[in-house]
Amino acid sequence: MKLARGPAVWSRIAVFGFALFFLHPVVCAQRKLLPAAEVWGGYSYLRFESTPLGFADQLNLNGWNGGVSLPDLYQGFGVAADVSGNYASRLEQYNFLIGPQYSFRWKSLRISGHGMFGKARTRLRQPGSTQLGPSTLNRSIAFGGALDLPLTDKISFRVLQGDYLRTSAFGIDQSNIRLSTGIIYRFGKH
Repeated sequence: MKLARGPAVWSRIAVFGFALFFLHPVVCAQRKLLPAAEVWGGYSYLRFESTPLGFADQLNLNGWNGGVSLPDLYQGFGVAADVSGNYASRLEQYNFLIGPQYSFRWKSLRISGHGMFGKARTRLRQPGSTQLGPSTLNRSIAFGGALDLPLTDKISFRVLQGDYLRTSAFGIDQSNIRLSTGIIYRFGKH
C-alpha cells in the first residue's frame, strides 16, 4: 500500500481555499456581525529532537504550516488554530493545535504571541518500503509568536513564526523548534 499523503493533503487544502474564496462575499456582507478572520499558509521547518528515539542526530524536517485565527476578539486577544506537516526520510510529524493569541501593532508590523495545545501524529518511515511505519498520537504544546508585514488591506506576509514545540512521541518527550513563513489573507473588518 502506497502512502498518498502529499496529493491528499494538497487536495484538501485546495478545497478549503476554494470554499473560502467563494464564501468571501458572504463573510464580507456580514462585517458588522463577524469579527475579522485570517487564514494563512506556507513553508515550515522543524528541528526534531530524535536522539531519544534512537537516531544518531537531530532530524531536520521540511513541510507546510497553516492556520485560521480570529486575531482581535477583544482588545488584541483572540484565538488561533494551527496545522502543520513536516517530513524527513525516516520520520514525519503532523501537529493539530488551538489556543489563545495576543497581537499588537508596532509601526507597520503586527506582532503576536500564542500558546497552543493539541495533538501530534508522529510516524516512523521505512525508506524504500511501501509499508506503514509505527506511529503514535500524543500531546503537543506550542509557545511562540509571529511577525507579520502587511502588503495590502487584505494580504500580509508572515515574515516569521517561531514556536517552541513540546511533543511526546512514543512516550518520550521532545523539545523541538519550528520556524514557518507564509501568506495571510484577512476576511471581515480590519
